[in-house]
Amino acid sequence: MKKNEAEMLKKQAEKEKDSSRRGKLFTHIPDCQKGGSWVRSVHDTFDMIVFYTAFALYKLLLPERCKGRDASHCFLNGDHYGHSNPTHHQPTSARVGQTDTLFVYLSVLFPPTGQWQVIGPNKPVQALVGEDTVFSCFLSPGTSAEAMEVRFFRNQFSTVVHLYRNGKDLDDMQVPTYQGRTELLKDSIVNGHVSLRLKNIIPSDAGLYGCWFSSQTYYQEAIWELQVLVLGSTPLVSMVGYVDGEIQISCQSSGWFPQPTVKWIGPQGHDLPSGYKVNTDKDGLFEVETYLTVQEDAGSISCSIQHVDQTRKVETRIWIGETFFQPSPWRLASVLLGLLCFSLCVCIIGKIILFLKYQRKLQAELDWRKQKKQAEWRDAREHSVEVTLDQDSAHPQLFISNLRSVTYMDVPQPVPYSEKRFKKKCVVASQGFSAGKHYWEVDVGPLGGWCLGVCLDDVDRKMQHAIVSPLNVYWVLGKSTQNQYFSFNPSRIYLSPTTPLTRIGIFLDYEGGTISFFNINDQSLIYTQTHQFAGLLRPYFQPLACYGENRIPIVICPVSSESHAEVPSQSVPTSPITDKREPSSQMTTPFLSKSDAQRGSRLPLPFRLSTVLPWFQSSTAANRDGFQMRGDSCCPEFGREED
Repeated sequence: MKKNEAEMLKKQAEKEKDSSRRGKLFTHIPDCQKGGSWVRSVHDTFDMIVFYTAFALYKLLLPERCKGRDASHCFLNGDHYGHSNPTHHQPTSARVGQTDTLFVYLSVLFPPTGQWQVIGPNKPVQALVGEDTVFSCFLSPGTSAEAMEVRFFRNQFSTVVHLYRNGKDLDDMQVPTYQGRTELLKDSIVNGHVSLRLKNIIPSDAGLYGCWFSSQTYYQEAIWELQVLVLGSTPLVSMVGYVDGEIQISCQSSGWFPQPTVKWIGPQGHDLPSGYKVNTDKDGLFEVETYLTVQEDAGSISCSIQHVDQTRKVETRIWIGETFFQPSPWRLASVLLGLLCFSLCVCIIGKIILFLKYQRKLQAELDWRKQKKQAEWRDAREHSVEVTLDQDSAHPQLFISNLRSVTYMDVPQPVPYSEKRFKKKCVVASQGFSAGKHYWEVDVGPLGGWCLGVCLDDVDRKMQHAIVSPLNVYWVLGKSTQNQYFSFNPSRIYLSPTTPLTRIGIFLDYEGGTISFFNINDQSLIYTQTHQFAGLLRPYFQPLACYGENRIPIVICPVSSESHAEVPSQSVPTSPITDKREPSSQMTTPFLSKSDAQRGSRLPLPFRLSTVLPWFQSSTAANRDGFQMRGDSCCPEFGREED
């Protein structure tokens, strides 16, 4: 920036030197012109004759393209050098040469009447960013400029800031930067005085400016400099430190151009000695910072920042009294309140941390329990046994298929008399257990009620309304028709499995005195009953009677040999409704795993056909007999069944 300023000052000095020389030439008047009026009249007549004779000779030397035009105007605009555009005007020192010299010296030795000078600002013009400024130029002696060309330019003649010609403002000749931002004040143009208002100053407006007046026979210009100033921010005064009754304060401000001056002013208005440092930001603007050390009772202190040679300044004033550093009566309360808030925050954060730790610990415990239960289920599956239904023990309203499926029917079917047959709507397995560990799985489907577990073989089978509790030698898990899971221990308790139960694993540990029920869907333990068993135990199955619903069979599922195999839950189709004839053994065996399906393919042909045709047969039988499902949906509570 300093290099550019030096170059600009050098150019300005050369231009002022040239203008001074030119002014001396054009202001020279022979002493004879200072005589009486008759002498002046004769001298003026003689001068005019000589001047226009020389001018006529000069026109003979003009290029062909300048003939037919005003010769002086063609000369002044440099057409003799091949420039037809008047915007190629050059400084005076560059224009004088060859034939130009002849014309200039003739004009100086014999100047025409009406000669004048252009007077512009005699010192740099300063303006703040965003404000307006006015450039004033006038002719001396006063001469009307209405018929002249008045040009305001910047740095070079062709950079038109504003152009006035033939009595009009030619806005289309302006460079784009100044369009709409200039206004020529012509109130005193008849006296040779014009002013240019430049609006909304921007930083790039800084530079050299000139005003150029041109008549038919004469022209002259004046040059000056525009300095653009940027006013910075309001000073920020803050305390830096306090030592032994003295404080150090700082004053900061940014966004200045050019570099401003900074000073501290005391209570009596005198300057206080201090130092400051200056930095420049990325936009080339200056940042200033100064420091001052004062006593406690210094009084009114102000930080003042302003540009050089400018009366406008920005200032911040503070008051430093004796009580400036005395402790506030609220200080102790503020400290205590701060400590209380800090302690409260610490307690809250500590509780959150403890809660998160407890939550992680609890989750780890739940995961461990889940893994333990899954391990128990896998261990139980190692003791899987074959379980089939005993048709002779089934109630007449229970339809047995393939010795593995039982479905509740509305109409009793004809069955032979048997001492083993229950009057309750239930059935037991053919297998009985009096020792060891045994595991089997039952698919109950998503709908309907059921009851699964074990009972003593010598239970009273003629009791129709016996409650299936340990008091009556039943150990079961059940689901009511209201979708509530329950068991007895020995009174009724309700259970809440994490996922719905569609397939149940039952594990009997005779010597251990436990019977456990597993949810095969998530391999978790549902509930465990404990009892010291004595006597033969048989697997127990009871579909709950509920009219008006789809009949969901209870199916004994073969246990996969792979202990870790997934056991998907599948929906079970509605069981067929039997007619009065002896039911056939055709029934679907659903919920088979892949290995079960492979084993099923080796079953006898009638059994395999039963997995395909049951619905067709049941539909045919129902249509043939004209049987209709009962419309009532009244379901007795479990343990209080109807006949």
